[in-house]
Amino acid sequence: MANVAQQLMEKIDARVIRERGLIFVTLLAVVFLLWSFLLQNRFDAERKKLVSQEQQIASEQKTLEGRITELTLAMASDPAIARKNEIAQLNQQIVDVESRLSGLSQGLISAAQLPKALEDVLQKTSAIAVQQVRTLPATELRLAAKVVPGANGTTNVEEGGTGVYKHGMLIRVSGSYQQLLELMREIEALPWRFYWESLDYQVTNYPDATIDIRVFTLSSEEGLLGV
Repeated sequence: MANVAQQLMEKIDARVIRERGLIFVTLLAVVFLLWSFLLQNRFDAERKKLVSQEQQIASEQKTLEGRITELTLAMASDPAIARKNEIAQLNQQIVDVESRLSGLSQGLISAAQLPKALEDVLQKTSAIAVQQVRTLPATELRLAAKVVPGANGTTNVEEGGTGVYKHGMLIRVSGSYQQLLELMREIEALPWRFYWESLDYQVTNYPDATIDIRVFTLSSEEGLLGV
């Protein structure tokens, strides 16, 4: 295998500068296509699916809360039993929606465990050069904003929290394409669940490249991650 690689390098060295440039550009294109096909497309699809679920649940919760507010105001002048029953049913639906929202975090690695799990993977892949490991500020998943009429013809924008917090980490590493691919496989093989937010792969000095990996987990606690 080493002889074949040596022969290939000698053939490339024998080319003129223009041909070497074309070979280099072709190799970069192949690496990019492999990366997109093997990993990036799947991670993008998973992230879009999660965002869609969050938006759908948040919209349902906001709609139900608005309906309860309307019925509560109506009860001030007409406290009918039917309206009371409808409010009770809507309250139960809100409980169900909140349970589904909390379910997004079920089975995920805890915010406290995530840094240690990723650190263990990085220590096992010694060929990778670790440039940065950073925790990101915890952010609460928010309900969709709603414009409501205010006093004197004004409007107000209302936002509601969900009680579910997103805890993220950024990892920046460098190495060859094969080394980085092996790192991704090691992270995917972890026995805990978490979400992939983004991957930013850039070729710096072929065959070496740098990749920014953003992952996150969900928790009902706002406390920061610890490294």
